[in-house]
Amino acid sequence: MSAYGDPELERELKARAVRAGILRSALLWVPVAAVTVGAFLFFLYDRTAGGGERGSTWFLVVVLGFLAFLFGYQAVQSVLDLFAKPRVRQGRVTRMWSRRDSLVLKTYYVRVDRQILRADAHAVAGVREGDWVEVTYYPHSAVLVWAEVLKEPGGGDEARGQGRGPAGGGGPGPIERR
Repeated sequence: MSAYGDPELERELKARAVRAGILRSALLWVPVAAVTVGAFLFFLYDRTAGGGERGSTWFLVVVLGFLAFLFGYQAVQSVLDLFAKPRVRQGRVTRMWSRRDSLVLKTYYVRVDRQILRADAHAVAGVREGDWVEVTYYPHSAVLVWAEVLKEPGGGDEARGQGRGPAGGGGPGPIERR
């Protein structure tokens, strides 16, 4: 049996894949953050209490503090999402765009009302600007698990086309679901 024929199985596989990505992110960033925070604390102690005998400078302390904050932020987001369940909410897609995070990977971004979510092409298939959607996402890292286009509450089919101008992309989403 193919997973592409069963929507429930397809959603479950997608949710597992996103969860595995969050686990990989935690496994990458937690050790890096721990080493950087440890180095920051060591050199901060050396600079303030040790007189700089082990080669610390204020420049090194500031750079390590900045890096410890950045790596720690990524690590905390991943760890919090490992212990959190995905959230579900409804809203209007006010903007969609994509960019290449590296030479190979293309990441899609969806703004649902005022919240920006990061997704892959499969998660946002068939979703366009102006659509009323129900999104499933992880709250701390803002990773979109699934987006489903719904009928707008209050029967607003005439308002469905708003926000789709020439610059807004009136065509289909990045890929179409079959």
